[in-house]
Amino acid sequence: MNIIWLTPEIPYPPIGGRNGVYNRIVQLSKYNNIFLFSIAYDEAEKNNSEEMKKYCNEVHYYNRNENKLKKILKSIIEPYSVASRTLPEIRKDIMECFRNNKIDIVITDFPNMAKNLLGLELKCYCTLNQHNNEYRRMRDMYYIKTLPYIKRLAYLLESYRLENYEKKLYISNLYQSITFFSIDDCNAFRKKWSDCFADLKVFPLGANAVVAQEACKDKKHNTFLFVGRLDNIATTNVEAITWFCKDVLPRIEKQIDVNVVIAGANPSESIMCLKKKNVRVIPNYESLESVYNLADYVILPLLSGGGVKGKLLEAAAYGKVIISTKHGIEGTEFLPEQHVFYGETDEEFAKKCIEAVQNCTKACEIANNAKSLFENKYEWTQIGVDYNKYLTSKVMGNCK
Repeated sequence: MNIIWLTPEIPYPPIGGRNGVYNRIVQLSKYNNIFLFSIAYDEAEKNNSEEMKKYCNEVHYYNRNENKLKKILKSIIEPYSVASRTLPEIRKDIMECFRNNKIDIVITDFPNMAKNLLGLELKCYCTLNQHNNEYRRMRDMYYIKTLPYIKRLAYLLESYRLENYEKKLYISNLYQSITFFSIDDCNAFRKKWSDCFADLKVFPLGANAVVAQEACKDKKHNTFLFVGRLDNIATTNVEAITWFCKDVLPRIEKQIDVNVVIAGANPSESIMCLKKKNVRVIPNYESLESVYNLADYVILPLLSGGGVKGKLLEAAAYGKVIISTKHGIEGTEFLPEQHVFYGETDEEFAKKCIEAVQNCTKACEIANNAKSLFENKYEWTQIGVDYNKYLTSKVMGNCK
């Protein structure tokens, strides 16, 4: 099949929300021809398309920062996340792609890219990949106390504008199906948007299988690892690791000696300020394997934010012992005290970190349970097979 694929960010490198986009493209490229249309943050990113050319027949990148004034004016009448990603060049190039190829499917990642399709005569099957319930995720940003109040208020106001935009989108019948990473998000969508008649389907977020050491072997000096995007845009990650270092870590240090590794893209100044003798920050690491090899324990001290966390699945794939809050495991089948050590408050989270180090038997059992669950439910290859079968059946049915 020939697939046009729209994404609000360039899928590579596959960190944060790009993880699910990149790996779905990799998997579907095994069976289909993909024509990629993505938004870059700047000119340098726009000119770096070599990685995605490995998987796509055509790669089209657009700089969202061009014509900033025009986008600001457009955002008066529609959400900024939509206005900044709606470009006439994309619409023009999509129609050119239709003229030159028999397109079977249009896949859109995130609803804020959909405006590029509205009004076009698309005589093919269209599907939307929902990564979160988007307006709800933006509204939750209001409650992140580490953000300045004026910024929190802006997120709140924008969430209501996005909610109105999504309402119009879902009753437009542009999409014949909408997919989700978790059953929780799917059910919440069904309840909220009951007037949407698209087929709703869950395909979980995944991770790639790796050859991992057995849990609890060759301990690396009680090292705890946090992996994730670390710039000011990744507010939930910054909030999480800041809370851990300032409120949880001192409680742990009173009882045992530990080291902390914080690894991720473009760490903000506030993240760099967390460094001390036993807290190391690794900016823009070369590979996941290089950072996961540094630790036996992975922490997910997330206090907010929706959606399935790729860092949870990666940690399970690597056979690491995981300590998490409820936000770290939501939307998955990972269970507290069965697949992860679990704590919510400063005291609880610190206690579980200490228990993970001191109770090797339980730690090994939990890590092995997590890895088994990952292998059965969350490995990308099988998810790709299932996703491709689903789309193929929908296109065939659409042709009848």
